[in-house]
Amino acid sequence: MRALVRSGGFLLMLAGLVACSSGAPAVPQPTETVHADNDRGAEVTTIRGTATDPDEGGCLAEQSNAEAAAGHVDDGDPVVYAGVPPVSGRHWRTWPDIAKVFYVAEERPELARLVHSQEHGWTFVWYDESVADDEQAMGEVQQVADDIEGLSKIAVVPWTVADGSTFPDGTHVAVTHWTATANKEGTEWRQFCAAANAPAVSAFTKRHPSADAHEPYGP
Repeated sequence: MRALVRSGGFLLMLAGLVACSSGAPAVPQPTETVHADNDRGAEVTTIRGTATDPDEGGCLAEQSNAEAAAGHVDDGDPVVYAGVPPVSGRHWRTWPDIAKVFYVAEERPELARLVHSQEHGWTFVWYDESVADDEQAMGEVQQVADDIEGLSKIAVVPWTVADGSTFPDGTHVAVTHWTATANKEGTEWRQFCAAANAPAVSAFTKRHPSADAHEPYGP
């Protein structure tokens, strides 16, 4: 019996060697996690006059900070962002096909693809899990999505605990955009709100149109 076991083991090992020598694909090695926006600007500027009343979403004043350096990493590489939600930094090489305005968690593109879209001028309205778990709040977010459908390059997407830290206390919605200036130095823009509000989102997009991005002609 021992001889048979040894013989079988030898044959399995020999088969493995033959497979390797015949061009069988090697087992992929783990890829190092990419910390994609660690070099983003640490100094945050609050923009006066952009806060809204409770009946207009209860938005905090908009915030800006210098962008993180852009760049592509391979699709599928594990990417971690410090920004909440992420706006700039390195991202997957392939951008998502954003075919509709409203997304739920199980269908949302990966963060590393959404950052690529922001490089192309997209604005995202993020809603957190407290909204996703509340039927009435979700109905309000869906209504906002319907109201902003005609705006250029904008989508409503979920933010989950798996994505990163929570939004500031009392806020459950965030609006983000990645701006480039004439000399190609860019800025991250974020506004946090207690609730989704179409006029507040529309005002944000007017301050930061899709044409002001690094690559505005990308899809």
